[in-house]
Amino acid sequence: MKNTDQQFNQIFANYIKDFEQTPISDEMRRLLPIVIFSIQGVTEQLPEYVKDAVVHAVPDEKILEAIYQLEPIAGIGKVRAALKAIHQVISVDNFSQKQDDPQFGIQVQQKIYGTEIRDLLADLPDGAGNFVADHLTNHFFGDFYQHEALTVKERELLELVSFITLNVDFQINAHAIGSLKAGNSESEIVWTIINILPYVGFPLVINSIQKVHAAAEKLAQMR
Repeated sequence: MKNTDQQFNQIFANYIKDFEQTPISDEMRRLLPIVIFSIQGVTEQLPEYVKDAVVHAVPDEKILEAIYQLEPIAGIGKVRAALKAIHQVISVDNFSQKQDDPQFGIQVQQKIYGTEIRDLLADLPDGAGNFVADHLTNHFFGDFYQHEALTVKERELLELVSFITLNVDFQINAHAIGSLKAGNSESEIVWTIINILPYVGFPLVINSIQKVHAAAEKLAQMR
């Protein structure tokens, strides 16, 4: 098969080398493109990047849970398509051990976000707001956060990256604050977002790091 676009591929290879020296964990660096390609639906890229993650000792369970938790964000279709590609490389196909506490998810949500979404949707008719808020709590936080392969801090950071990839302003702003409250520093978040430059481009990254900086300043004023 002819090796096409060699000059372009070399430019990209040289460009991406610089990101290896940035101050984020090697595990996070390897998880980022897997999450982003899954959100984008670019599943043909996934086996290559999953192999790279495995070579760099990212646990299979961590890769899977980074994708499982995308279902409430991107929908079941994209997650199943991503998992099909990922399972070309890894055979583990289940959650890691979980917290034995049915209240864990709601406690995490309340600590980080309070009742923000419930309050936002309170005026919707016929209980619609409560339906959405209840399922956000029970499904998004309850079903996923209690599994231990990813920490809450890591989950919040990967979710923020997911919302940046989707370019949804409300969620980017909310999860910038949430990621800070979960224990990520402004520097950790900014450098993580910088590391997604090769996968989402400069406009989304520049926009998002400004939002993170504003969120950090807002949080500092509240304390």
